[in-house]
Formats: sequence, structure tokens, C-alpha cells
Amino acid sequence: MKKLLIFPLTCLLLLTGCALPGTESKASSCQFFAMDTIMSITAYGSSADGAMVAAQQEINRLEALFSRTRDDSDISKLNAAAGSGQAVTLDPETVSLLDFARDYAPWFDITIAPVMDAWGFTKDSNRVPSQEELNRLLPLVDASRLEVDADRSVAQLPQAGMAVDLGGVAKGYAGDRAVAILAEHGITSAILALGGNITALGTKPDGSAWNVAVKDPKDTSKYICVIPLVNKTAATSGGYERYFVENGVTYHHIIDPTTGYPANSGLLSVTVVADESKKADLLSTYCFVLGADRALDAWRTWTDGTELILVKTDGTVLITEGLEEGLDFQGKERGYECQIVRR
Repeated sequence: MKKLLIFPLTCLLLLTGCALPGTESKASSCQFFAMDTIMSITAYGSSADGAMVAAQQEINRLEALFSRTRDDSDISKLNAAAGSGQAVTLDPETVSLLDFARDYAPWFDITIAPVMDAWGFTKDSNRVPSQEELNRLLPLVDASRLEVDADRSVAQLPQAGMAVDLGGVAKGYAGDRAVAILAEHGITSAILALGGNITALGTKPDGSAWNVAVKDPKDTSKYICVIPLVNKTAATSGGYERYFVENGVTYHHIIDPTTGYPANSGLLSVTVVADESKKADLLSTYCFVLGADRALDAWRTWTDGTELILVKTDGTVLITEGLEEGLDFQGKERGYECQIVRR
């Protein structure tokens, strides 16, 4: 069994908070499929229609660079040349994103592709690989071996069988670029939903923050909490998003690169709120694999305002102090306990 949660646009706008009735700003919305997920943008302003077209075109351009399933993409070219001894010339944006992402290994490793394929999560043909198969594949998972030369705009995978998958960060980068495109068109108020990433550009037209709901991973028709967002992204990762059941055991899609198995970190979901969408996107997976204690240890070293919502399997919801103001916690009635974490 595979489960992929996709909310319709009307539901999304209800959660994020569209303009109040009577608002004079022109509102435009679009919904489209890209990067293997449903995406939507709602923007306000006289130039909103053109801005959204340009933002969608930018996302499509980036998908053409980063997709692992398109033969002509940068990532497919890099993967095809693995072990050849030849560096591959790539778009500078691809090289920059590779360089950014590889620094988060081993807990987030963009060379996880061979193991993801073995589980069938990238091919809709789920199966449990044998330990022997994983033992053969795990040596191929090591982003530190990915060679990147930004000055020459080239990259190289040193061993045949290695492969990169940017699925855990590409949508985040696309969100940053889409926001930049909207801003270039004069848009100061917009909400973007790119898969599990919600990005707020500015405030709502009435000057208030966008209200974004964090889903209850045990019942996704309900919410753990609602948080205000202004010029930030909230990205959520959880084992409930994609999974299958075999012989009574549930296997989710967030793989621990150190074991080759779905991460067993004591977490049901992780939401990261950050200024950069690409960082929020990557860190939601990174922290899910780390588990609550190590994720909070990492958070205490960050100085850029990045915040966390960690939903544990025991029903505890850990919310870092930067999200306390304006927080509407709704999980108590379903047995969750909220704890604010201080530095």
C-alpha cells in the first residue's frame, strides 16, 4: 500500500489564510503539477497573473535541471557518468545546490538514490530489499565522495552505481526562486504550496501574517497547531506521507542513509521554519533522521532564526521558542502534549 497525501487547492487556501472579504488587492491563483507533486501559488497585486506564469515557468525550468527521471537533466547526466573518470559540465545552479546539500551528510545524503531505488519509492514498485542487497548498495551512499568544482561548474561521481537524487531539496530551492520571480514582478503578498513546503511572501493584503496549519501525522484531516508566517517557509517531513505495508510492517520513505532502512528516530513528523525554503526543505528530512535530541542539539547551534516542530511517537510535541508567539496549539484534545523548548 502506498499513500501520498495531496490537498486540493481550496483546502490549501483555507489552511493558509487567503485575503479577507472586501480586500481590494487583486487575487490570482494557479495550480499545477511539477517535481512529482501538486503545487499552487496565490498572489495579490495587479501584476499577479503574469508573475505566477513566470514563477511556474521557473519551477519547470528547474525541474528540467534537477529531475532524476528525465534523461536530459543535469542530474541524469551526472549519474550516467558515474565511475567514468570524467567530470560533467553542469548548470551553475545545479553545482551550487549539489555543493549546498552535500554538507549535510551523513544524515541527509543526496547520494541515497541507489537505496531509494531498492525500496521502490522512486518507481512505485515498493519492496523490502534484503540485507545482502543493502550491504552492497550502502557503500555507494557517501556524498563526501561527490566531487564538485564550482569554478569550472563541473561535478563527478567517482564510482559506477553511485547516483544523486535532489528530491529532498529541489522543491525548496524552487520555492526560493519562485519567490524571487514574484518579487521581481512587484508582488509583495503571496502564499506558495510546493508539495510539503508552504512559503509566505510578505503578509496577507490586510497586513496580518499568513496562518499555516501543521497536520496531525496520526490524522491528517486535523492539525497539531497553527503558526503565523511572514517571509518564511514551513517545510514538513513525516513517515505518514509515503509508505507501504508488507507482512504487517509499515515502511516509510524517509531512509536513514547510515542503515539503508526507514529512519526509526522516534519522530512522526518534523516541521522546519526558516528564511530559506531550500534550507527548510532539507532540514525537515535531516532532523527527522537525527531524532529529537540530536535535532535540538543542532538547533541550539543555529543563529539564523530557524525553528522546529517535532512530533514524537509518544505524543510529545516539541516546539522551539521562536515559534511560541502566535502559536495556536490544537493537539491537546487528541492526546498531544506541547512543550516549548528553550535554548
